[in-house]
Amino acid sequence: MKQQLNSAIFIDLFTEIEQKLREICDDRYHAGFTELVRKARAFHPAIQRYANDLREFAELRNAITHTRRENFVIAEPHDDIIKEIRKIRNMLNNPPRLNSLPMNKPYYTTPTTPVMDMLKTFAEKGFVRCPVVDKDRVVCLITAKTLAKWLTETIVTNTNIEKALVSSLIPFTNIRDFAIVPANVDILTVYNMFKRSMKDGNYIQSILITENGSAASPLVGLFTPSDLPKIVELMDMD
Repeated sequence: MKQQLNSAIFIDLFTEIEQKLREICDDRYHAGFTELVRKARAFHPAIQRYANDLREFAELRNAITHTRRENFVIAEPHDDIIKEIRKIRNMLNNPPRLNSLPMNKPYYTTPTTPVMDMLKTFAEKGFVRCPVVDKDRVVCLITAKTLAKWLTETIVTNTNIEKALVSSLIPFTNIRDFAIVPANVDILTVYNMFKRSMKDGNYIQSILITENGSAASPLVGLFTPSDLPKIVELMDMD
């Protein structure tokens, strides 16, 4: 059986990606490939990640289709190009989910947890942040900035730190420090949330993972900026 040429494989994969882009953009007017990439890049995390690669693939597609000869193609793609475009096709059609990554049971406190107990756990485990959960509902996220603001206030008001509860920290938390996502969210969405927060100057400290993505759903995981290499590794896998 004659082996399929890389050029033919490339065109098939490129056509799949182009069709997917039309679905993403709800394109009814048959815009060109580059225009589809430009439109989708504004809101689709996978396209944002691979936009430059896709533009280069469009140039290669043109080179292949415009240099066909009767028995050969001048612009025959390298095997590595086939691996790369197949990876992008797979990422668009079926990106890995966050729950495919190994996750430990997240540490959290409750409003009635003594602050000193939480701080001891921070010191023992090397934590710098943790969620507050009240009756299986996510309330907020305690961060180093939260603690600094609270400590300043306790010193000014001469509050007894030894007897303080986590509930006294809640007014010093910032809702923009975290986001809540469902366990089955795709990794590109999570990657883009961190990237967008840095661009906007919000700097998400943690993404809290609940069963169905609501604050009232059980907390099952916690994802921080230090976990981003796990996502990048998955995106770069063949």
